[in-house]
Amino acid sequence: MINVGYSRNSIFRFLLLLGLALVTASCAGTRLETPDEAAVVEPDDPACAYFYFSWGRFAEMQGRLEEAQDAYTKALVCDQDSAYLHQRLAYLLIAMGKKEQATMELGKILENGPDDNQSRLELAGIFENLGKTEKAIEILRKNIEANPRDNHSRLTLGYLYFRHERFEEARVALEAHVAQEPDSYSGTVMLAKLYRAMGEMELAREMYDKVLGLNWSTLQALDAAEFYEQIRDYETAVQIYRRLLAEDPGNETTLRKLAGLYMILDEPDQAVLELKKLREISEEPAKVDLAIGRLLLDQKKFAAAIAHLQGMLVDYPDMDIVRPLLALSYYESGDSSRAKQVLAEVPVDSKEYEDAVLMLVRLYQDEGKLATAVDILEDAVRESGSRYQSFYFLLAAIHQKNNEPQKGLATFERALEVFPKEGRVRFEYGLYLDRIGRLDGAMVRMIEVLELEPDNPYALNYVGYTWADAGKHLDKALDYISRAVAARPDDGFIRDSLGWVYYKRGEFGKAVQELKKAWEMQPEDPTINEHLADAYLKTGARDKAAEHYERAVQLYEDAKKKAVARRKLGEAAGEEGQE
Repeated sequence: MINVGYSRNSIFRFLLLLGLALVTASCAGTRLETPDEAAVVEPDDPACAYFYFSWGRFAEMQGRLEEAQDAYTKALVCDQDSAYLHQRLAYLLIAMGKKEQATMELGKILENGPDDNQSRLELAGIFENLGKTEKAIEILRKNIEANPRDNHSRLTLGYLYFRHERFEEARVALEAHVAQEPDSYSGTVMLAKLYRAMGEMELAREMYDKVLGLNWSTLQALDAAEFYEQIRDYETAVQIYRRLLAEDPGNETTLRKLAGLYMILDEPDQAVLELKKLREISEEPAKVDLAIGRLLLDQKKFAAAIAHLQGMLVDYPDMDIVRPLLALSYYESGDSSRAKQVLAEVPVDSKEYEDAVLMLVRLYQDEGKLATAVDILEDAVRESGSRYQSFYFLLAAIHQKNNEPQKGLATFERALEVFPKEGRVRFEYGLYLDRIGRLDGAMVRMIEVLELEPDNPYALNYVGYTWADAGKHLDKALDYISRAVAARPDDGFIRDSLGWVYYKRGEFGKAVQELKKAWEMQPEDPTINEHLADAYLKTGARDKAAEHYERAVQLYEDAKKKAVARRKLGEAAGEEGQE
């Protein structure tokens, strides 16, 4: 630290230096000399150190950081052992982005060994900000070793461990901290969060209860309420939200959370009540109104939903997102004609136009009026401003349902003319060809998708699985499907393809591994169950094979596929019985 016990000669010399600087400044207008132009630097000179330190602070405050760095460096020549100067220079270097130089300055402080805990705590914080976590931890641990009662260092150490997900080490530090200081608010908060992160919910609950008892604060109360929701103690969460609202009735966040909680509790009337309160204070009342409408619709309160949504159209006549909800309310209440009328009112230039047309067409489909549904879609694609890809897909599907597959093919050809570079059109075209049994044509379209979108996971999966199922191009099939899995690792059907290509390659262990993952993602899919059973049978696990064949038999709706699975089940059971 800078020495303040200056001798008379030191003070005289300091005043002389300062006087020279002021005289120079007055002669040169506003310009000050740089430290290089000032007096000669002498080591172990407190007055000299203070002069350059003052110069550096002034330059730093003026934003002249390079000049400040130079001044602090000269101050350190005058007072080499000053921990404060090294720290000030370190802070400056961090601000300048010179982190390595800052680390060197901090190292010099450590070499001199600051003897007070506060200085070492500050050093630990700087090292952590520099990304030198292990160095920060080392400082804190030495603090605790030197002074076992240093609970502040122990709390900071626990926080660092927690921040870097070193939970067991954090637990040791924080539990020791709270043992020394049972009413430590910060320590209790950290322990609550730590136990929660570790999945020890009973201990976490104990700490959250204690946190709210030690010091009620909005931030920690909200965190505690979310925790109680997580452990499904909804009543306690409601009590917390209620208390928060008593203190701040206009808190929009709390009102939203409380309304959502009432929906979880299946108390829609109370949820609507809270949303209505929220509407009165919200800067976006239309969004709150929309949430109320959706809630009423979800609760099948169709009359109330209709009244509310009609009111919204009066208040917000251009809010077209309301119309599909209103139409659905009418439809669910049995008034199909009003539903159609509302949907037909959505203008072509609205963001909701596509959804409105699709819903309108499906209403006519449900009534068996396929010709009318076709007319609506044909009218929609006639004008360039209202052509959506989905209209063509649905139109082709209706033709297929109407036993007119050629019209469906013609529809996709028209879609290709409008959207020649859209991979999705070719993908849906390929699926359509697959559904009507034109498998070669489907492969052509899927390969075209990959020409446009080489990393499309669904096209990669389709082509790879088709090859694997046919037992050809297995290396290339594995490559395609592996890329698809990398893009969609949680897709059970793509994972099934990976297992199946391993099966076809004779790698039955890998097949079981991947097919089991696929089954865990899609346990109710009959094909995945059958594939997994096939792989188990190849590895000799006939009991597991029989179990999944039986599942496949139960799940298949197609009579032929059900029969095949039943035959395999019989074979697996027969082989098991021979042992």
